Amino acid sequence: MKFITASYNHIYYFLYIRCTGIVLLSLQRLIVITGPTSTFTQKVQNASKLQIVLVYWTIPTLISIVVLKDTNFQYDVLETMAIIAEQSVIKRNTLMALIVVSLTCVLCSLAYGALFYYIRKHTTGFSKSLRREIHLAFQVFVLLLAFFAILAYYAFQNYFSQTSNTGPIFYMRALYPLANGLLSYINLYCILILNKDLTRQVFLFITCHKPKMSEGQVSAMASISTKQQNSVSSRKGLKSEKEGSRRVILT
Repeated sequence: MKFITASYNHIYYFLYIRCTGIVLLSLQRLIVITGPTSTFTQKVQNASKLQIVLVYWTIPTLISIVVLKDTNFQYDVLETMAIIAEQSVIKRNTLMALIVVSLTCVLCSLAYGALFYYIRKHTTGFSKSLRREIHLAFQVFVLLLAFFAILAYYAFQNYFSQTSNTGPIFYMRALYPLANGLLSYINLYCILILNKDLTRQVFLFITCHKPKMSEGQVSAMASISTKQQNSVSSRKGLKSEKEGSRRVILT
């Protein structure tokens, strides 16, 4: 019974963890770029790991209390192991998930709308660190676009549950790993697309080519080797001078 309960409730619990994460990331990108010197931004940036963990896990846990208290679940047959839940529980959970995901999309969209407006008005005054923050914000924005697929999924799930149409609900459950996997792996593709050096290294690895060194890298390595040789020769010269002075003293 505990395994069945955990296998059902963890879907909503980890969904709310994802929602909390993208909202916090979007708000953090917004305040860091628009107000990097404000007191609140400095407090957020200098927060300890314990504070970050507590905030990140406390919010979704409080939201999930309503879901985690349900324990009346069972399998239909052992061959398919489809989880059977009460109709009232399904209606409440799908509606709650739709509300949470909708609020996530709205809050993040407002944050990125404000961020886009700020960037358009301050296109020439960004330092390298802020440009890096904008680059990271774009990765989170792509993750937000993937959340709209989850929003569409729970919109259909809520519609079918409210109309007591249980057939499509089981069919939609089979599509959930695909939508959930989109959230899990889209950041990897963002890193590959936005990081030119990493993309080039991966391409050379796939095509079994050795990475070519640029002229700057060759000159840098040559200067480093020259410095190392000079340091070694200077050490040898000092050592020979010390030995010569010791011989003079002994004689």
